[in-house]
Amino acid sequence: MAPAATAAKAAPTPPPMRLVTPVPAVPSWTQRREDLKRIVVMLRAGLPVDQAFDDVAAVFGDGRDPAEDDIPVLLERFRGTREVPGHLAALVDAVAENQSGEPEVRARLIARANDALGTPACSDGMTRLGHLRRLALAAQDLLELLLPDDEEAAPCPA
Repeated sequence: MAPAATAAKAAPTPPPMRLVTPVPAVPSWTQRREDLKRIVVMLRAGLPVDQAFDDVAAVFGDGRDPAEDDIPVLLERFRGTREVPGHLAALVDAVAENQSGEPEVRARLIARANDALGTPACSDGMTRLGHLRRLALAAQDLLELLLPDDEEAAPCPA
């Protein structure tokens, strides 16, 4: 019985201490409802913004045409496959869902992108490079509509 009596006399153990970490201040850009909505739409759509910007730059960036071997790869990225939608289809969906820009401009750019997607890669004398440029230009315009340069927005904190 001695061990039980010793346990009864022992002081109860205090609850574990909880460490409180300070919460950093919320950046000003996250307080703008329209910015947050735009970000949510892009995340939901799985929008390949970085990849699309990189591919547009590969087509137009340095003033040289992409290498002949890169053209089919870039065409597939913009057009997509049966299993995976391409950059342009994802951008069209995001612009339509987000209601980005003026309605007339949005409708015109979506129609142009859909027309480019519906055109075969080498039809009516258009070369593969010409078709790639058309797809990339449509993607660039949709990216600018989705992510406009906003001079009022504060830069993201470092």
